[in-house]
Amino acid sequence: MNPAEQKKQISIVLPAHNEALQIEKCVREVNRAVSSLSDSYEIIVEEDGSTDGTDSILAELLCSIPNLSFHHSPVRLGKGKAIKNALNFARGEIIVFMDVDLATNLHCLPQILKEVEAHGGMVVGSRHVTGSKVQRGTSRTLFSLTYNLLVRMLFLDDIHDHQCGFKAMHHEVAKALKDVKSNGFFFDTEIILRCKKSGFSVLEVGVEWSENRMRGTSKVRLFHDAAKIGLDLFKYKFNPESVSPP
Repeated sequence: MNPAEQKKQISIVLPAHNEALQIEKCVREVNRAVSSLSDSYEIIVEEDGSTDGTDSILAELLCSIPNLSFHHSPVRLGKGKAIKNALNFARGEIIVFMDVDLATNLHCLPQILKEVEAHGGMVVGSRHVTGSKVQRGTSRTLFSLTYNLLVRMLFLDDIHDHQCGFKAMHHEVAKALKDVKSNGFFFDTEIILRCKKSGFSVLEVGVEWSENRMRGTSKVRLFHDAAKIGLDLFKYKFNPESVSPP
């Protein structure tokens, strides 16, 4: 087998759009954290239509971090599409994806890996269950609680945080997610719903999470994206194949 095709124990996927200010810090911290847990791992950055030189920084990092790879898209595809592209390349028995701002403390990484090893399926980080520690603005917290309550009501779902960007899955789950339609922020919710529909377990674990981005720099536009995610939620409820791109 070609070494480039060899299986890994862990794949870390990082979707990145215009992250020049923090991509190097993120990759180095993730590399440090995962290398302390396993010798068999890879870090995949899906660089999504950046115009600020993120791709150039990643190209330089390839020289010092041999387990790193990245894929550049000349146009913006959306977070969901970026992650779906990475799943086509990921070789890990366990695949983890997280946000580049590292809002979820990397100290939570061993637990989420341990839970997937023990239970299979998907494990999602949660800001709304016992054991979580969260620093977040009031308006975003209220939106998150309301949205997740709506999902539970519509789908009789027992997950309390569908949108946290810290999730891990067995590679068999990744294969079952080929039908995910959303390319945008609804992706996080859709993969949980489709995972359950496919018969895989979904386990929720509390995480330590803080709103790391400075005011005005968040990738989420609260009211615009709230409306879009809400629309996609109802589309998925009544026609799972109708969820639209970003």
